[in-house]
Amino acid sequence: MKINKWLKFGLFAGATAAAIPLIREKLKTPAGKKFLYETADHAASGLCSAIGMALPDGKKGDILDFDPNLPLPGTDCFLTEKAPNARWELGFAKASLLPEDVTAEKYYIGGYLAYPPNVAEGVLDDQMIRAVALSDGSGRGVAVFAVIDCVGISNHDINDIRARLAGFCEENQIISINISATHSHSCIDTMGIWGELTTALKVNPGKLKREETDFVSGRNEAFMENLKQTACRIIRAAAENRKPGVLAHAVQDGSRFVRDKRPPEVMMTEIHSFLFTPDDGSPATRAVVMAAHPTQFGGSNKIISADYPYYLCEEIEKNGENALFFQGAQLAIATERSGNVPEGLSRTESIQEYGRAVGKFCLAAEMQPVEPILNITGKKILIRVTNRIFGLLAKLQVIDNDMLEGDDDGQLLIVSEIGYAELGKEIKLALLPGEVAPEIVRGGCFDAAESYDGTSWQFAPLEEIAGGQLIVLGLCNDEIGYIIPDNDFGSIVAPLHYEESVSAGKHTASKLVKEFTSLLKNLPKAQ
Repeated sequence: MKINKWLKFGLFAGATAAAIPLIREKLKTPAGKKFLYETADHAASGLCSAIGMALPDGKKGDILDFDPNLPLPGTDCFLTEKAPNARWELGFAKASLLPEDVTAEKYYIGGYLAYPPNVAEGVLDDQMIRAVALSDGSGRGVAVFAVIDCVGISNHDINDIRARLAGFCEENQIISINISATHSHSCIDTMGIWGELTTALKVNPGKLKREETDFVSGRNEAFMENLKQTACRIIRAAAENRKPGVLAHAVQDGSRFVRDKRPPEVMMTEIHSFLFTPDDGSPATRAVVMAAHPTQFGGSNKIISADYPYYLCEEIEKNGENALFFQGAQLAIATERSGNVPEGLSRTESIQEYGRAVGKFCLAAEMQPVEPILNITGKKILIRVTNRIFGLLAKLQVIDNDMLEGDDDGQLLIVSEIGYAELGKEIKLALLPGEVAPEIVRGGCFDAAESYDGTSWQFAPLEEIAGGQLIVLGLCNDEIGYIIPDNDFGSIVAPLHYEESVSAGKHTASKLVKEFTSLLKNLPKAQ
């Protein structure tokens, strides 16, 4: 008996209606919710892929052109004992990066996506670059550690600064230049992500076709040029200002100042201080390393500020010292103002007092001398971009990270770098790009039962690989976004998984650990 098409339709409709309550209940389960999250992820990824495939190639090299060598070699050997007559030498310099026309021209605030984007309307404090040049008197060269008040800066821009200093480095035995970002979300955009993205999507494809270079981006190119010129000037000054003296170190439990917004709630709560005291009685220099996001002004802020690091440094400077702040491994680590600042203050006053409280805390640290031994090395690495949003921003030239095309499927690869340094016999530093999850460094990653994808994290913590406590300098020599353990890399719309939207992709963490392991296995020969 032949059933007519209307009867077929009726049976289908009836079956569908009967199934809807069951489907609804199924979608309320963890598995059902995960299905919805990943469906949304795939849709967004597919859209970005389709747009990206329609775009001209733009600027990117081929993987065959990849040069694994850093522009500066680091120390040619790793000392295990101080050299004869060794003596620490350190020079310090700083400068403002704020343009004179800061409120007359359009400068985007880097750190929060907003529509329309946040344009600077005023200045609360300063956006600065600070640098130290350090040597151990062994004759093996000088290493520079600089830090910029900004949300992040690309390896491309850092290599441009290094290239401009090539002659100076050769003449003055500069063997390493490392530039970090404080990760302040209330400074002028240095990455490009926080400008007119919809305009970039409309305009930049045509510019790519015409091989133009004035792409729409949140970066103001005149500001970036001034940043690079100022960085070169400050690095030169720090190297030329070196004086002999004594270096000391302290570590304090700073757990009262921080909180974790994302499970598994692993934090590197130590606050490290380095104090250099010159022999000639001139001002000492104190560097502080702490892991906590400077994001206290919020997503609607239009006032330029370096956030709490500025006031931390200001408090140290009141003590007659030079000051620097370096960001640590702070994936989702936030500041904790409660209990650390007086009640009844305005938001701005509370932020200022928080920074001052941390500064006073660091000034009270009990310092221990560090033997004059400086070892430093690094290597270039390639990170596969599996986050299609990140890849699209790169193809649109909104961000200027250096990219290569993979040798198999044409997928983009970010050219980045990692580094490792030792101060004295005990202090180990990891120089890492991006915003690293503390559990990758310290341990405590989710197991299979707790992780997003149901698998285990297969790698030892970086501290175990290094054989001791690591001080992480985060966002160092590159900003590649959040670095999340592969097994907990989830959907960007899932609760507590925002960080995935601003990450190179799922396998970034495992790649970083593998490359760091390789770096430590192939350190320059020991002497």
